[in-house]
Amino acid sequence: MSRVYKIKKAFRVPFIIAVALLFALLALSLFSGQPWEKMLLAVLSIITLVIAIEASEREFALSENGLRIRKFFRTKDFSWSEITHLGLVIMRNNAYFLLTTTKGFYLFSNLLQDHTLLIRNLADQLGDEKVEAEVRSYLDAPIERTSLIVLTWIALVMIVAIILTKLINL
Repeated sequence: MSRVYKIKKAFRVPFIIAVALLFALLALSLFSGQPWEKMLLAVLSIITLVIAIEASEREFALSENGLRIRKFFRTKDFSWSEITHLGLVIMRNNAYFLLTTTKGFYLFSNLLQDHTLLIRNLADQLGDEKVEAEVRSYLDAPIERTSLIVLTWIALVMIVAIILTKLINL
């Protein structure tokens, strides 16, 4: 049985809408925009599209055999014995988890859906010798990352306002 953890929908959905609206704004600027505006919107649209694809594709899957990390069309599989350490760094409301393996290290944040369940399952599988004490104490009082979600909604509102302004000026 495998349990899959992805980036929170509360972030993915407004971000994907913002990307679509950026492309709509780019289309509007092609009709009545300055050259610098067209270029800036094209670059922003492409960059945000890549980020949206990355956020949609990123997933962590736990199974009895180990961990599978999929991000941007790459997949890494780890058996439980290949994972050597699970650490934690907290900066304000952002929690970053460091997973060290025999194949390298991987960072992930508390922006994952049900991240506490993921961390708890990882900690249970790895045991006390591979998991920092800070990770165990984090599980008692987890931090939810809402600032990025709020900023995404604010960006979405700003893009809608710019589109409406452009439509009024047409």
